[in-house]
Amino acid sequence: MKKKDQKITCLAAVLLSVLLAFPSNVFAEGVTSIIMTYQDKVFTKQIYDTEVEQIKAGIDTDGLRDVGALVDQLAFQTNGEAVVDKIAVVSAVKSAIVSGSTSVNIDLTRYEKGAQAEVASHAAEVTAQNNNTPADASALLATASGIDTKLSEASTKFRANEDRAQNIRNAASKINGMIIMPGQLFSCDAAFGPRTVANGYGMGNVINGDTYVKGLGGGICQVSSTLNLAMLRAGIVPVEHHNHSHRSSYIGSGLDATISGAKLDYKFINPYSYPIQIMAATNGGVINISVYSNHNATGGVVYEPVVVGGKMSNTTHVIGKLAGVQVSDRVAYSSRYKQ
Repeated sequence: MKKKDQKITCLAAVLLSVLLAFPSNVFAEGVTSIIMTYQDKVFTKQIYDTEVEQIKAGIDTDGLRDVGALVDQLAFQTNGEAVVDKIAVVSAVKSAIVSGSTSVNIDLTRYEKGAQAEVASHAAEVTAQNNNTPADASALLATASGIDTKLSEASTKFRANEDRAQNIRNAASKINGMIIMPGQLFSCDAAFGPRTVANGYGMGNVINGDTYVKGLGGGICQVSSTLNLAMLRAGIVPVEHHNHSHRSSYIGSGLDATISGAKLDYKFINPYSYPIQIMAATNGGVINISVYSNHNATGGVVYEPVVVGGKMSNTTHVIGKLAGVQVSDRVAYSSRYKQ
């Protein structure tokens, strides 16, 4: 009996040692996928979270160098016919990662040096024709990218004499003229920049719990909310969206979009095969945001957001119509308010 007990004890010890050799919790590290295309050629790269954090900290990592190497590989495969701006591509990938994108899609034809040189040459000509007056680089780039049509617009009102008005004007200026390439991620937090005095922001009302208090950058959520409405009307739904805890007086329930540092952000990805351009302007107590792209971007479909539900809890849909006939209905997000 003792020998049997000893064998059982020995077997149990062996099994225990085997179990301890394996981790009790299996952790799968997140990954950011990078897909770069040039006509029929596809290049992929995966960057894991550890390296992503290094990139966000401003470190030039092996992953970023690999992206540059893939661009060089394209030149080799095409016998030097495809000359792509490697620095611009790496910068675009880095910006997307810093903005929080985990799926980065780059159309390398948008970064061919020939096209960029043409834009630069045209800019020089315009400068010369205007007695050395600096050319509008955003307008030139928009023209070169085929941006020729307004897809949508949205306007909201604010009190021009309030302190928050400064922040609305400043945030609007940060996104005015911004071009988002196909597949590129846009982040309001990144676009607005740090809410500091040095970056042009002042004090304004912000929601803290169930009350309003003064805070640096207070009021910029009116810009992100107006932008959200313009994007919904362009058929673009956000990949990150948060509503305010309280309903906003300047925009309808289910249409607002709040941001707060890196914790709460408003983000979208350009889903079209053409670049889109944001034009934002303030005039007195009105902020107007328009979205432009190529006339073929939406295929003729006209979009409009429809909020379904009550004022305190609702779901926002984006309805698409072609020649007046409904052809799509997408749920953008849901909102819930305290009051």
